This record gives sequence, structure tokens and C-alpha cells, in this order.
Amino acid sequence: MIVRFWGVRGSIPVPGKETIKYGGNTTCIEVLTSEGNLMIIDAGTGIRALGQQLMKEDFGHGKGVCHIFFTHSHWDHIQGFPFFAPIFIGKRNKDGKVVKSSANRLHIYGSAESSRSIEDSLCGQMSDCYFPVSLSDLSATISFTYLTGKPIKIGKTKITTLPLRHPNGCLGFRIEDNGKVLTIATDCEHPENGECDPNILALADNSDLFIYDGQYTPEEYDPNKFNICLPSKKGWGHSTAEEGIKAAIKAHAKRLVITHHEPLHSDKMLDSMEKKAKGFMPSIVFAREGMEIVL
Repeated sequence: MIVRFWGVRGSIPVPGKETIKYGGNTTCIEVLTSEGNLMIIDAGTGIRALGQQLMKEDFGHGKGVCHIFFTHSHWDHIQGFPFFAPIFIGKRNKDGKVVKSSANRLHIYGSAESSRSIEDSLCGQMSDCYFPVSLSDLSATISFTYLTGKPIKIGKTKITTLPLRHPNGCLGFRIEDNGKVLTIATDCEHPENGECDPNILALADNSDLFIYDGQYTPEEYDPNKFNICLPSKKGWGHSTAEEGIKAAIKAHAKRLVITHHEPLHSDKMLDSMEKKAKGFMPSIVFAREGMEIVL
């Protein structure tokens, strides 16, 4: 299994000279399974560059197949989808229907428990007041599957989902492939009693790679605890690297990667946060665009 990071920011993209090292695009993670199946977790602005790379391969000829999993439909996780080039590759017959043999195939997965389906969210984002091309006008063939909590399989790869603590809901993923386990838990928060969310621990149990939302510093997350006069971020559905470390240790995860970086955090700030976190867990790494990990 190969894991690549194409977008590692939360909330909003932040291009500029102060975010070059870690990157400014919002969440998008590519997972290539041992059988060669392509999975994409979230379609933040990072998916645009991934799409350009895929166009050099089968996707440029309408022969590509991918599986896009959405953790949830907040804007920073869907906003890159209309700029994902493979969705525009394909031909239509004289009746206006997509010729399947010439079109890329996208299998899209979202939560069945959400108050609004991922299909509705993508349609809304691409309505004519926001974007010139509607979802129904795309040339690729697109199917939607709604995840109910039961594990599913893509080839021999097993994907298990559990709900995380985030406003309007969010899914965490446990991906098991060829004896390796990848856990993705972005946009999550632990209970206020200080305990680890049991769903996160279940997803990360003995995982080889645990990707976790560490958007805030402890001071930003709960400024009152440090006698700092700033608005609290508690209840916003995000966490800290320190909480990620605690969960990784309890779950016996082998490697921890922190992602969903705060847009206000510069490269210098993230370097400082990573250095501090390494004092508690030397193997921890803060995600950078272009980073690749082979499991």
C-alpha cells in the first residue's frame, strides 16, 4: 500500500511563501492498494494536482477507475472536486448519454447517516450560481455508494468506517490491505472528559500508519486552561498533536502522521510544533504535500 499526501490543510487553502514547505492545499490523500486499486480520501483542493498527474496515465484516455471516499461534506473536503480533470474525460452518443467505454469511472462513497448526501453536496457545489458545469454534465461515469458502518471491500482491501466527533458528522477509516493497516481520522475530537474516543482507538488498533487531525496547539484548543484570553476551539471538531500521540500510544499504532494543519500556521510554526511533538514521540511526522509513505 502506498500513501501520498496531496493536500494537508484544513478550513481553507493558503498558498504563499510562508506555506511552501508543508503546502497550502486542503485535504486529499491518495491510497494505492497492493492490487493497484486507486483510492482517494477527500477532494479538497489537493485533488486538482492529483488529477493532473492521473491525466498522464489511463485517466487521460478515459480508461481510469478510482474510488473516492469522503470523510464528510464540509467545503474544505469537497471544494477541489470540480477541478479534478478526470471527471471531464469521456464521450457522449447522439442521445447525449455517456459512452461508458470511453469514460473514466468514479465510484464515490459517503456516509449514509449524514443529513445531506454526498451526491447532494457535490451537486449543490456545482450548481449554476457557483460553477459553470453541473454534476450531471460530467463526462465520467459516476456511481454513489452510501456507507452504513458495515465493512466493504475493494478487491482484497477491507475498508471499515466509524463516526467521529465533528459538527454535522464525519467518518474515520480503517483500511486493511495485504497485512498492513492504515487509519485516517481527520476532523475529529475527543470527549471533554479527557478520554480517547473509543471509535478512534478501534480504527487505529495496531495500525501501521495512523493519520490524525492535529489542527490546533493545546493553547489554541483550550486557551482557558492556559489563562489565555482567546476564543476556545473546543467543540469545533478538531484536535491537537498531543491528543493524537495519546491515542496512538493507547491504540499501539506504529507510526503517527499529523495533518489538517491550521491555515494560520506557517511553515515555521509547523516546524516548531513538530519539534515539540517529537519530544513526546520521536517517530511523529507532520504531513507535507508530496510526502509518500510505503506500507
